[in-house]
Amino acid sequence: MGLAACSSPPPLPPQPPGALPPVTAHVTIGGQDAGTTHNVWCTQVGWSNTFEIGDKNSGTTAVVDTGDQVKATSVEIRNIGGFTGSFSAGTYGNAQAGVAGQTFTITGTAVGYMADKPTNRVPQQFTIKVNC
Repeated sequence: MGLAACSSPPPLPPQPPGALPPVTAHVTIGGQDAGTTHNVWCTQVGWSNTFEIGDKNSGTTAVVDTGDQVKATSVEIRNIGGFTGSFSAGTYGNAQAGVAGQTFTITGTAVGYMADKPTNRVPQQFTIKVNC
């Protein structure tokens, strides 16, 4: 007589607070929720991680360095909630980055313009969360 058994794989460990599921991003611009998307591409070269969210017409590109410390080096925001702008370390805007599990969070202020007033430079606060 032979015995056969089936079992389920062990459950995944719980994600830390604030973490997103894999291949998910959530963006907030100027306090307005821009939504959650699975339109996410991530690349890593050395300690530099690039996160592409959305597309060339509406989305973000963020670069985070994970060397000695986790820090944002640049953020580009393209027509989200009518805002287009950017942050670049050491030049304009400001940003901080952190990581919880596999989820990166970048928060700060980008400088740019609103679609309805393209000649007025304005700062906008942003939060980008992404899990590749």
